[in-house]
Amino acid sequence: MPESAADATGGNARIIMFLARNRGTDIYQHTIEQKFCITRSTASRVLGLMEKKGLIIREPVAHDARLKKIVLTAKADAIVADLKANGERMERQLVAGFSEEEERALYDYVRRMRDNIAAAQQRFEQGEHGAVSEDHDDDITNHHNQNNMNNIKKNTREENA
Repeated sequence: MPESAADATGGNARIIMFLARNRGTDIYQHTIEQKFCITRSTASRVLGLMEKKGLIIREPVAHDARLKKIVLTAKADAIVADLKANGERMERQLVAGFSEEEERALYDYVRRMRDNIAAAQQRFEQGEHGAVSEDHDDDITNHHNQNNMNNIKKNTREENA
């Protein structure tokens, strides 16, 4: 990883990229808490360390003295550029040898999987905790039960041999 990205741990990098993607929107600590499913104290600690490393600043907002929006610094912008370059380089390596048609198909499959995940997450957040259908759960259970029975039969045959 390039030198400027050394201050970005996995969690920090995700927060930095989230802030970069949402640059035109005011982002607050509670936004980070919700987006990354972390507690207030964890968010406070992580953001405090990021601030100490010079990756973010917290700016007051005019409409509410209690709120401070989180803004990336120039140092974080350099990390964003490095992370994007690393991602592009990795992507080129992953699809090396793929035809254009294969790449398009791959990206389509991945996009559809992301859409499925987003839809399942949305159903979960709306209270449908069985985001995977019960039929699918039954299929998985039956598959596991069949595998277990096959293993028991195999082990029994081996013991009797």
